Amino acid sequence: MERDNKGRFVSNTRASDLLGRQVLSLLAGMQFAGDRDIDTTLGYTKAPTLDNYLSMYNRRGIAASIVDAPAKTTWRKTPIISDGSEGKSEFSKAWEALCARVNVFDYMGRVDRLTGIGRYGILLVGTKKGKLSDPLDTLTDRGAIIFLSSFSEASARVKEFIVDVHDRRFGQPSMYIIDLGGGIVPEHKTEEVHWSRVIHVAEGLLENEVYGEPRLQKVYNRLEDLDKIVGSSAEGYWQAVVKGYAVSPKEGFSISPGAVEAAKEEWQNYIHGLQRIIATEGFDFKEMKGEMVDPTTAFDVVMSIISGTKGIPKRILLGSEVGSLASTQDQANWLGRVAERQKQFAEPRILRAFIDRLIEYHALPPPTGGEYIVEWPGLFYLTDAELAKVHALNASAVRNMIGKDGDPRNLLTIAEQRIMLGLPAEMEEDGTDG
Repeated sequence: MERDNKGRFVSNTRASDLLGRQVLSLLAGMQFAGDRDIDTTLGYTKAPTLDNYLSMYNRRGIAASIVDAPAKTTWRKTPIISDGSEGKSEFSKAWEALCARVNVFDYMGRVDRLTGIGRYGILLVGTKKGKLSDPLDTLTDRGAIIFLSSFSEASARVKEFIVDVHDRRFGQPSMYIIDLGGGIVPEHKTEEVHWSRVIHVAEGLLENEVYGEPRLQKVYNRLEDLDKIVGSSAEGYWQAVVKGYAVSPKEGFSISPGAVEAAKEEWQNYIHGLQRIIATEGFDFKEMKGEMVDPTTAFDVVMSIISGTKGIPKRILLGSEVGSLASTQDQANWLGRVAERQKQFAEPRILRAFIDRLIEYHALPPPTGGEYIVEWPGLFYLTDAELAKVHALNASAVRNMIGKDGDPRNLLTIAEQRIMLGLPAEMEEDGTDG
């Protein structure tokens, strides 16, 4: 084992991979055969580390939105797990009981967010019996799982990998070291945890099944640009509002030391007190004016690049609406990408990985027919104004079909008409007679 540049242990192979990737990262900013280093010239972090990503996530709202928005939207509505038994099978009953007991979907959303900070996150499955370092045993007791816990790469590092090329889990972790206390419970520091007790979650995998891509990686320099734009604008405003003055003796005046001290006192009273006049003799006070530069254009350019790179609409990153039509279109495109993410990442990498692990170790009975289905509720919904517009269009379409003097009952039943207007099919009784 070797240590990386943050003092963490990694396997020899992984250490070599890490070094190679850092070298490639350094080369990204080189131009003119290495004569110009853009990253150094512009003050960019050359090879952001996990600590850099974590700090950016904790202290920059835009960075937090980039990490959190995909996960929060993915798990906004709870997926439905079924095996065709309409909730009557032992599998369905056990699953519902487990979800209620350990709040499964809350932890899935949390591990999804933590995964985006670094290269992976993990979901720890806590059981009544057995050491964390031991392989998970058969869980015949339906209440054997007593807690779930989520960790980012910062709190859970891979200690060992499976190197046997004949093992179905070749190249994947065999043991983790996890900070269970998280700085909150002093007596629980780090412990070794066997892979069977962990659901390893990584997004954006390419060459291996372990290390994904941090969500801030491709936009880290742009986030640093935002710091420069916003920070310099705030400082510029400060400098412009807090005016500067040049103090110089008037021509032909001979200034005594006592007059200098008196001028200083008058100036201090003007700046820090309520005195609004300056009574001095022999001095000129000249205001030095600064120039404010509107940062809007530069800010919008950087935000557009971040939005395009991550596929997240600016209104979601900024938490604002900019035009109803544009917002509706942005929302539709965004939710479409999230729906794709649900099927291609959240379902296989988190949800099914968790359920399959529990079935394998008998913490859940097998589903009816040996299979289960995951149904993701639709994410898109219409506002009251949009619903009203839909109902008006429906009514107009019916009127066009039946003509000006036609009877809609010749085309639609009363129940169908009510449904098209967004009303219940049957009129509710008001509880009165007559």
